[in-house]
Amino acid sequence: MAKRGRKPKNERRGYFYETEENAVVEYIQETDQEKKEYIFNTYLLPAFTKMIESIIRRYKLYLPDEDFAETFDDTISFLMSKIDHFNPNSGYKAYSYCGTICKNYLILKINKYDKNQKRNVSYDYMLNDLREDGNYSYEDNNGGLTFLQEIINETSDAIQKIMSSGEKLSQNEVKVGEALVSLMNNWEELFARMGSDKFNKSSILLYLKETTYLSTKEIRKSMRKYKDAYLAIKERAIDEQ
Repeated sequence: MAKRGRKPKNERRGYFYETEENAVVEYIQETDQEKKEYIFNTYLLPAFTKMIESIIRRYKLYLPDEDFAETFDDTISFLMSKIDHFNPNSGYKAYSYCGTICKNYLILKINKYDKNQKRNVSYDYMLNDLREDGNYSYEDNNGGLTFLQEIINETSDAIQKIMSSGEKLSQNEVKVGEALVSLMNNWEELFARMGSDKFNKSSILLYLKETTYLSTKEIRKSMRKYKDAYLAIKERAIDEQ
């Protein structure tokens, strides 16, 4: 690691100037993991924190389904996966390289989010159809199975058949499928513990995230396999009423 003695008189002061530029190069070239962590924590993390926060706020690159901390963590993780590609001899500053990566990554995430919102409605169908009104309470005052319970039972069976059919599923799809089956088979108890007697979109999403350890985007993607089964069951149940 280059020596960090007295700063030159003409060195600019700020959150990403000569010290941070040198730190990026040192980080890339350093082979000792302990020293790399020291460089990152001491010089790069404070600079990248200010950079990413500034980019998000300046260009309003907020993700509708993520809080600020989640967006920040995701962005800095992506940046660190690409930082070794920086070439100090390219004539470009590390500041410009890193800033461009962060900005383009956030724009790409937003574009993908918008595209998925238009193309993939299965997630919202499944959750929004379980609306927050008295008709969808787990309290069955009429005895027997409610209309909602019938859909829940059939959907649970359909998801289990998909997972046992031999169809190739990703690890995330299996996690989401198992979580959905568990939710549907135990929803009265689960929602009672949540302090609610109704299906609530935010509560369902929270349960799935805590159960699968997946992000909202990963959950949405992994639910596509179960979309057709749910919609077919719902449509048939409505026709039979």
